[in-house]
Amino acid sequence: MAFGIIICEQDEYLCSLIKERLTYKFPEAYIKGMSDRDIRSGLEFVSKIFVFYNDKEFPGESIKPDFECEIHPLFSDDGKGHGIIDINKLSSIINSASFESGEDKIFYRGDRLKLLVSFAYIDERERFITSAMPPSSFDSMHPIRIDLMSGMRMARSYSSSSGAGSLTGLLNSVSSKSFTPESIMRYLGPDIGGFLSPGMPDSADDVFDIGINSCLCLMDNLKKLCASENAGVLVVAEGWRLSELTQLVPYPDSLHILLPARMCTEDTGMTRELGILRRALPPSSNMTVHYCEDFREKEHYEAIRI
Repeated sequence: MAFGIIICEQDEYLCSLIKERLTYKFPEAYIKGMSDRDIRSGLEFVSKIFVFYNDKEFPGESIKPDFECEIHPLFSDDGKGHGIIDINKLSSIINSASFESGEDKIFYRGDRLKLLVSFAYIDERERFITSAMPPSSFDSMHPIRIDLMSGMRMARSYSSSSGAGSLTGLLNSVSSKSFTPESIMRYLGPDIGGFLSPGMPDSADDVFDIGINSCLCLMDNLKKLCASENAGVLVVAEGWRLSELTQLVPYPDSLHILLPARMCTEDTGMTRELGILRRALPPSSNMTVHYCEDFREKEHYEAIRI
């Protein structure tokens, strides 16, 4: 679930730096400062709020929000009598907080339809899926994987066996009036990774040539399939424009972004794009950013590819 962070610091420049650093670490969070015009905007949708305050400017007893939140001092003691702002310590406070409320448990049990938007190399994307989203993670009799991307970006070792309906056939049929969510199962066959999959498109560009509207129709039917059948679905998307991704992200229960490394968020301006995708999510969905560097084997750490 999304969460919020409020920074109580009167120095606007310092506050902006803190917000920027926390955004790199938690792009899914709604982060507000005291100078923001509408400090409560967006926070009505979050499951938890953290307030970090400058205890030199605001004595602890003066911080009395009219909403439920966790309150922590912004500065730490550096051991020499000086206060420092340790972003890692603030991050640790957030990461250690429990989000296991009853509402969250119900939500995660219903996390049947996942959308992974990947900006990674093929081998690293597949390593991430094997490690973090294997078929067994869906707790479903029918784990399904569908790749909405160029056929040249699909992992051919994961293509389904011959005889299964192609991805092209599925996308061409999904807009038919006679098509039902259960019709999806006719296009699927087992793949090497343990998923049920429609496999490759007939031609590499078919997914984009058929267009976003058919993909949206497919996402809608996948959502209905997850609700009516014992199915769990992983949709992997690559190569779409941001305006098209914002149309895809309202459908899944959870959105996952895969980036090569943390420096991508900081150096390429991805923070803005991640914020746009986060705001396109409905309140019931959550977004998580993953980094390939966390899933690389140790011998690969010395040669990070960007």
